[in-house]
Amino acid sequence: MILEETDKLYLYDSYGDAYLIDKESRDILFTDSFYGGPSCALIDPNNKYAIVAGKHLTLWDCYEGNNKLTKFETEQFCWIERLRLINENTIQILLDPWFQYSAIWELTVSNKSLFKISDFMKYKNLPYTDNI
Repeated sequence: MILEETDKLYLYDSYGDAYLIDKESRDILFTDSFYGGPSCALIDPNNKYAIVAGKHLTLWDCYEGNNKLTKFETEQFCWIERLRLINENTIQILLDPWFQYSAIWELTVSNKSLFKISDFMKYKNLPYTDNI
């Protein structure tokens, strides 16, 4: 299943493994395994980075011509639900609203700075819904 796509790249999920593919060369730029499968993904409109997330978050970037992979996961930063592009260098990350550490985080892609913006307890004791 295709998770995200641009004119040059696409991210897809196959049985819990995420693959970033270069459309032109068909090269696999990275692959990563996710417990329970990836839940969301984002590719920079300029194809400089891609993010795939689920139990953890993986960032692939090619700034300065170097391909790098960075993984983020801690006890309090896991179970990512949604990603939102704020600007070309900033991503907001929503953790699972029913997770005990549910929060909104922000990632600055260029320096790989990840920090918590706020707790997100709005749905804590409510029934599950897809409309968040």
